[in-house]
Amino acid sequence: MYYTFPTIRGIQARREYYITMCPLKLIPRIFLFNEEDIEPDVRSQRVLNKSRVPEIAEYLVNNSEDYVFSAITASIDGLVDFVPFSDNPQNYNIGYIKVPMSSRIVINDGQHRRAAIDAALKKKPEIGDETISVVFFIDEGLKRSQQMFADLNRYAIRPSGSINILYDHRDPVAEISRVLSTELFLFKGLTEVERSTISNRSTKLFTLSGLYRATNELINSCIDKPYEELKVLSFEYWTEVGKHIKEWNSVKEGIVKASELRRDYINAHAITLVALGKAGCSLIKEFPLSWKEELVRLNSVDWHRGNKYWEGRVTVGGKISFSRNNLVLLTSSLKKVLRIPLTIEEQEAENSLASSNGGIR
Repeated sequence: MYYTFPTIRGIQARREYYITMCPLKLIPRIFLFNEEDIEPDVRSQRVLNKSRVPEIAEYLVNNSEDYVFSAITASIDGLVDFVPFSDNPQNYNIGYIKVPMSSRIVINDGQHRRAAIDAALKKKPEIGDETISVVFFIDEGLKRSQQMFADLNRYAIRPSGSINILYDHRDPVAEISRVLSTELFLFKGLTEVERSTISNRSTKLFTLSGLYRATNELINSCIDKPYEELKVLSFEYWTEVGKHIKEWNSVKEGIVKASELRRDYINAHAITLVALGKAGCSLIKEFPLSWKEELVRLNSVDWHRGNKYWEGRVTVGGKISFSRNNLVLLTSSLKKVLRIPLTIEEQEAENSLASSNGGIR
């Protein structure tokens, strides 16, 4: 008994390999082997991260009209027979392979895609006749399979958060953030759209990933509203905030360099932008009709990094810290300025900080 696949034969490092198209419904049947109970040094893959599978499966189900899956790479431990379609030398590497069903097939790259396909087929079985490309190598033992895994992942670099947001046209918050970065006067020309960090000499003040996270915090509670309403709200909020942070405007007007602001002020860092988004969400809930007027209170904030009030809240030993606790403390600080009640988490963080400071808040 054989699996038969149409194939293109290739050569790498003097070894034959085969590129084929495999129906999605066959993927769970072919790649059956579970290695999670085997010690790392005697398996050829990392343990499946089960928390990732539902997210990938939902992507496949929800975007069945325009999803994209890259190839699965696997090794076949069995006698593979390649049969060319023609004796013509020009077509000699095009044909089909016969893979015995008794073969052991080990995934070198793509185990999460395989698990997600299995889960997606249970919700949307009609995608089973669609195909995914599979690259088959001949298994040469555990050592070779482990080396293949290492080589396949050696130079894999996850794209920056900013570039992912720049290219994501499904997420409405990503779309709003892109428009903010190019059309809102304050952010236009000052937003780094490719990297999630800003170099010391950069003329940029914000990152697209920071703007995305801040805007997501701002509109998170009303995400079910129509896209246009969320877009208008985002533009209005960040426009109003910009009126009351003079340091941002100094950079925009060319009076101060962005690098100088990053060096000397906390409001030149992503944690402040995100905290402003979180505080803004609560502000609009608390003062739905007068939130713009309430933002004038931001004029009283001393954003200078040398302000001892920020130590333990935003800075640790004088350095900016973007931990969850620091974000909670900065958000609670802004909410107190804006006269907004704190959440239980924010009040507990305040109490903990006060206790560590000997009762001084």
